[in-house]
Parts: sequence; C-alpha cells; structure tokens
Amino acid sequence: MNIIPPVFAEVDFQNKAINPVAKFDSINKFVDLLVPILMIGGGLISLAMLLLGAYRYLTSEGNPEKISKAQSVIIYAVLGLFLIVASFVLTRIIGTVLNVDMPL
Repeated sequence: MNIIPPVFAEVDFQNKAINPVAKFDSINKFVDLLVPILMIGGGLISLAMLLLGAYRYLTSEGNPEKISKAQSVIIYAVLGLFLIVASFVLTRIIGTVLNVDMPL
C-alpha cells in the first residue's frame, strides 16, 4: 500500500522562468556576475575598516595602546584595498598577454 502517490511531472531545467540558474549557461557568465560583486564588496569592507580605524584613532584619547590598535586597523584596511586593486590589475595584465576575454 502506497501512502504517498507517485507524481509524474516533467521539469524543463532550461526554462529560465522556472530555473533561475539556467541563465548561467556557461561558467563565464557566472564569473562575469560574481567578480564585480566580490570586488565591490571588498572595497566596501575596506572602506568600513578605514572608517573604523579612523574613529578608533580619533577616540584613542592619547592612549598609546589604542593608537597602535587603530593604526594597525588602518594599515590592514589599506593593505586589503591594495590587494584588491593589485589582483584586478594583475588579472587584466594576464588577460591582455594571453588574449583572454576578461569579465571586467
């Protein structure tokens, strides 16, 4: 005795209205969408960390320990932003040298 009756349905996974993942018919389209989002997100996080470091620096009240912590936050935020920009420039250079279509 079957408690759950069988269901016979056909789903078209190529239909973009039913399956939102179907709009990515290649990995290139997915990377074209993902890379700019990640770069913008990384830039916003770096900006937030810079503002946090600046706030900590301004509210340190001359305490050398708080000043050094604020400076390290600012240094790491700038370093992170530098890494984001350097990775973008490096991938563009590699794409130009190898004649590969890059997402940005």
